[in-house]
Amino acid sequence: MKIRLLAFLIVFVFANCAKLQLQKKPVIIDDIPNWNMWGGNIARTHVYPGNFLLPAEPVQRVSTSSAVGKTLLAVDGMLFYTTLDGEIHAYDLTKKDEIGHKSMDLHSTLVVQDSVLIIARRYGDDTLFGYNLNSGKIFWHINAGDVDSEPYIDNDQIVVTALYKHIDKYQIMTGERIWKTDLPEHIHSSPASDGKLIFFGCDDNFVYAVDGDDGAIVWKFQTNGAVQAGPSVLDSTVFVGSTDKFFYALDSDNGKLRWKFLTDGQILNGAAVNKSAVVFGTTDEHVYCLNPLNGAVRWKFHAGSVISTTPLICGKTIFFGSLNHFLFALNVETGEEIWKFKTRGRIRTDPIIWGKYLICASEDHDLIIFQSKETE
Repeated sequence: MKIRLLAFLIVFVFANCAKLQLQKKPVIIDDIPNWNMWGGNIARTHVYPGNFLLPAEPVQRVSTSSAVGKTLLAVDGMLFYTTLDGEIHAYDLTKKDEIGHKSMDLHSTLVVQDSVLIIARRYGDDTLFGYNLNSGKIFWHINAGDVDSEPYIDNDQIVVTALYKHIDKYQIMTGERIWKTDLPEHIHSSPASDGKLIFFGCDDNFVYAVDGDDGAIVWKFQTNGAVQAGPSVLDSTVFVGSTDKFFYALDSDNGKLRWKFLTDGQILNGAAVNKSAVVFGTTDEHVYCLNPLNGAVRWKFHAGSVISTTPLICGKTIFFGSLNHFLFALNVETGEEIWKFKTRGRIRTDPIIWGKYLICASEDHDLIIFQSKETE
């Protein structure tokens, strides 16, 4: 592994039970890829570089005040997560110790870049916040509409789809709105981007592409159901599922259909995508792996319950959670079950990896950190 000369030693200063303040100092640590937003990148491919070798053992179980939210972030050894009762937590993965927490009163989701934590609340009067991790203070806050999706950061700008019928772009350092595009219906779908266009689904049954510079609608594609899953983008193709039970591959430039695949259940979560596999779960209790070029089935796996997370690809392994309390690991080439772990509650939080740690959470107020028995 390469060595990062300027990484972060996280020191916690905690005051009045409501201030999360981090101080950064240069140290030498292994250069481990970070996971600073849902999907791992703006394309939302849900692929973590390298390999995570199984089996894995739980090395820490963190009891939380409420069920953990959908999205986990891991940056420079620090895990960020939210709980449904409005708490934001920071946890040191290397020391296996809580760093601190802050209350936002209402459930939120997170994106982090450098020393800035973007907090997007699911509902409330103000719903988008810029939080400075060095000073431990909110330095701007606005009403961006209820956010039932996962924002992303690109080039110091934030893209947010709002529940109440609009998609917006904001400046990360000021919260100033750059543009806003209104849509006909609610938006639950998290936006994805190829660096030029922004893609998302809408409850009006359409997949949309808007221009990243001004928010103008470039194309839209109609399905036969609400599109609540977040798209993924790879090799000029937008991959997204719909509640009409179809999974679609669309040309990213013009929205034309490349192929579609019919499942037996609604598709409510995103897909993990690489050059050889498109993997997603449905309410029919199956995980499907398709050929990204033509939609041909490579394999499908019956999990015994609704698939309730977006899968995560790491090397030759795919990880996902289900409502029957199991965290699964399958061989991404064959669909063969490699490993599974039963939690104490249903799994709705998307699993992530940071270095040698696999992190998941279940609805019984339990956050679990696994460590690979071997590392490469």
